[in-house]
Amino acid sequence: MGHHSEAFRAFKTMLSKLEQSPDPQIRELRHQYFDATATIRSVVEETIRDMPRVLIDTVTGRLYDKTQQAAAFEELQIYDELRSSMTTRARLDRARIRMAAKKFYRYVMLSHRWQPHEPTFQMVVENTSIYALPASPANSKVQRFCELVRYLDFQWAWSDTCCVNQLDKGVQQESLVAMFRWYRGSSLTIVHLLGVLSESQETGYLWRSIWNTRGWTYQEYLASEVVQFYTEDWKPYLGLNTFNHKESPLILSEMEQAMNFATQELAALQPGLEMAREKLYLASKRQTTRQEDIAYCLFGIFNVALPVIYGEGNQAVGRLLEYILTRSDNVTLLAWTGNSGSHHSYLPADLAVYNEIAPPHIPSLIEATEMDGMVAPLRSSLPDPSLSVALYERLYNLPPLSLVAGRLRLPGIVFPLTNLAPHSESDSESDLLVYRATSPMLGDVEIKTKDQLSGMKGLLLINPWISPLLDHDFSSGGDPLFEHTTRSLRLVVRLKQPFGALLVAPLGRVQYRRVATDSLIMVRVREEASLTELMDGIRTIDIR
Repeated sequence: MGHHSEAFRAFKTMLSKLEQSPDPQIRELRHQYFDATATIRSVVEETIRDMPRVLIDTVTGRLYDKTQQAAAFEELQIYDELRSSMTTRARLDRARIRMAAKKFYRYVMLSHRWQPHEPTFQMVVENTSIYALPASPANSKVQRFCELVRYLDFQWAWSDTCCVNQLDKGVQQESLVAMFRWYRGSSLTIVHLLGVLSESQETGYLWRSIWNTRGWTYQEYLASEVVQFYTEDWKPYLGLNTFNHKESPLILSEMEQAMNFATQELAALQPGLEMAREKLYLASKRQTTRQEDIAYCLFGIFNVALPVIYGEGNQAVGRLLEYILTRSDNVTLLAWTGNSGSHHSYLPADLAVYNEIAPPHIPSLIEATEMDGMVAPLRSSLPDPSLSVALYERLYNLPPLSLVAGRLRLPGIVFPLTNLAPHSESDSESDLLVYRATSPMLGDVEIKTKDQLSGMKGLLLINPWISPLLDHDFSSGGDPLFEHTTRSLRLVVRLKQPFGALLVAPLGRVQYRRVATDSLIMVRVREEASLTELMDGIRTIDIR
């Protein structure tokens, strides 16, 4: 380090003398040389820009903010080597600088189940170092983590317990939104399996571990590309000696059991609004200590940046679902039974209701051969085939769902209910009320809810599952008129399938609220119902 440092000091002295020379020709020589310091600092800043705001230096145990992280590079031998070897613009090598910076700033994340008395940001600052914290199980966990990171030849580590100043609301907001990106950008995530000891060297302990029940760890595992699992006493789980346990067939098998989700499908999940139902299904099995965190821990998975408001309760779930619903047009988020949340009546109180990837509300797919056999008799039996074409066009041209002034504008086919009456078999112990009603197009309907509906007028059932009813492939290349008629007849077949209807009750003249039901309202359009009646039911309703 001294040799390169001395060489660069000599180089700087030479530049200074060239600049101060009274001879213009000598001063002109100065332009042939180049000081790479600013370029190196720029590359370093670019490298650490998307890294965590605070990291642990595992050598000293101290917390380093971005300014200190950047300054640490200038203490390295490679820093002086880079500056002394790039003294002209022709010799400037940004790729080499970038490679050196990326190697130095590799960092390792901790994924774990919180314990009582975890070390906070303030505690580490007060004690100056992770390694100076007083003895306790939680402190020992972070210390052992940092020692392991250092042993694996990484300098930087991150733990959510002490690297986030929870007293700074801006920092807290930033960390919750950026956490998925931080785990994705890490060189390694170390998972600490509380409750799993090194003596437990049989498969099954991972998927049954408490780590696999937590909301935050779902995001951390999904985001991390390289993972190592360690037992509570810091031994590699199952004695695995591969660098990336996420590639181990034993680990993949256990994670499939824990999540009830195929490895290939899990790998397909990327940040964003795609595959929303699958992501919510995986979250439905998880728990968090604070009610709001079950929503906040999904911000990175869905790539959303919503305000963090601890104390809002299940409003957090409502805000997240509303964001996903209105920006993805994914109507399957409305396919649930249970209790409504406080945010809007059409959204659930918690994510546990999404415990099925393919909800039974939506009609199942009919195979092509079976569909052809069902369409064939309709060509001759329908009195006016043009009605099916008109029905198709009406549904196809419906606007997507939208949110206007806090109201969900939901398109679909509505079915008015009449003759509503309580059923004698209502369950008084669970406060569950059972009602019977009639729909001219659906027949008899049974409703199980905690809402008091007696005497209520204007109740509607709605089928909002429009997209699965329609064909979206127009590339057959056949006769356009014949194909259009065929698509409309397939629609008629699908409309006669059983579906799970949503129940809404009037709020004034033009608005409705969703009535949460304890069980699915499974109905089907009666065979004698006409296409004209179905067309009359196509509309968009406003739900609060």
